[in-house]
Amino acid sequence: MCRNTGEFMMSRYREVAKIVLRYLEHRDRLVRLSITSLLPRIAHFLRDRFVSNYLMICMNHILHVLKILAERASGFIVLGEMAGELTNYLPTITSHLLDAIAPRRGRPSLEALACVGNIAKAMGPTMEPHVRDLLDFMFSSRLSLTLVEVLEQITESIPPLLPTIQNQLLECISAILSRSYHSMPRQSASVSRGHITTVTPQVPELSGSTLVQLALRTLARFNFKGHDLLEFAREFVVVYLEDKDGATRKDAALCYYKLVANYFSAISST
Repeated sequence: MCRNTGEFMMSRYREVAKIVLRYLEHRDRLVRLSITSLLPRIAHFLRDRFVSNYLMICMNHILHVLKILAERASGFIVLGEMAGELTNYLPTITSHLLDAIAPRRGRPSLEALACVGNIAKAMGPTMEPHVRDLLDFMFSSRLSLTLVEVLEQITESIPPLLPTIQNQLLECISAILSRSYHSMPRQSASVSRGHITTVTPQVPELSGSTLVQLALRTLARFNFKGHDLLEFAREFVVVYLEDKDGATRKDAALCYYKLVANYFSAISST
């Protein structure tokens, strides 16, 4: 109903909002989840009226939902969709994001990661100090497609964070590629702007060829502008050109081609 009501909703906004909010504390979990998912649509219909009349009660509800393990994923999804309204709540939201991204027990929440990206996209530089506080914890979990997509959103919306994210992502990728190919841990190369330095990053948990392929694709496609990755490619990518897995060999070939092409493109433009 809320998606297709148009002017009907505009003229009855207060009535509909009151009906929706009446069920925030419903005893049935599915009803609560449904009501929570409606909040961004209520917010977007008449933003100013929502902010002045309903934002506080909705945020109190969402912050309560974030404390309930079985329901917090829906809370993070809603926060991401309501990101433009959240300036005054960023410190509290960041605390909840941290708890979900780096939990003491269990796996990190992908919904929380996605929420970081959505808020960064909506709020831009306003979110920079909060994202800085979260970055190390975001990289403490294994590399995932969600993490890569979120990092892309952050670097596009908050450009000053690009160098930091580039370096941390390269450390993560080099750790995956080196530990997947060699049975024993070794130091891996991390690229800083203009040269390669040696570090020993925290290695994320591995999951075989799938994780290696994601690392290779990320290395090929992510914005690593300003970095000379040719030596990095020789050390960490070439070995996968002879991998027993065909999909991995293909990703390695495409990755190496892209990095070499970028290298010569950078030379020709100087």
